[in-house]
Amino acid sequence: MATVRLPVSPAAAILLLLALPATSRAQTPPDGVYMLDRAASTVGFTMYGSAIFKFKKDGYFKDFSGLVSFNPARPAETHVDLTVDAASIDTDNSEHDQLLRSDEFFDVEHYPTIHFASEAASLRPDGTLSVIGDMTIRGITRRMTIPVTLRQTTQAGSTPGAIFESTFQIDRTAFGLNGSASRYGFPVSISKKVQIHIAIATRPNAPPFSQ
Repeated sequence: MATVRLPVSPAAAILLLLALPATSRAQTPPDGVYMLDRAASTVGFTMYGSAIFKFKKDGYFKDFSGLVSFNPARPAETHVDLTVDAASIDTDNSEHDQLLRSDEFFDVEHYPTIHFASEAASLRPDGTLSVIGDMTIRGITRRMTIPVTLRQTTQAGSTPGAIFESTFQIDRTAFGLNGSASRYGFPVSISKKVQIHIAIATRPNAPPFSQ
């Protein structure tokens, strides 16, 4: 585990996060535009596999950027745009990182970014958002719906803003991440399902969305 463009369908609206790429379409944002606070945000993932024993591997992306537009009175106008630097992947294992950057997986030489851009949103009965958008990984774009929880940071002593959080799954093979791996000399079976974890802290007064 992530056009969190996340992202990696996902956070914090997963998601939700970044300096907009040139391919982003012009948007007219609703009131309340927030810029990603990268130092207080995370875009991570969990992969599962088995060799002799079952195991899981956590990782994250160190570099990402994005914008979120949100108005509590008009949740359907929520917009998220997140761009992740695929080469910034970090699993705390340089050999694994090199494999994931290779053409067997993210192929960062040809596809340097992961992108998520929302198209629509709706408010659920439990107060969370369903955000529909396009996730692009390795040049392949899939339409996704991701759950997003919003927490506004308005308490005394905090900087006004919002925190978007999301956890969701992707099928890595749907994005061409079809590589194989080995562990201790044994072939590793990697699950198709990768769990994405996004927590995006934002601050207000971002510039408007642009192409």
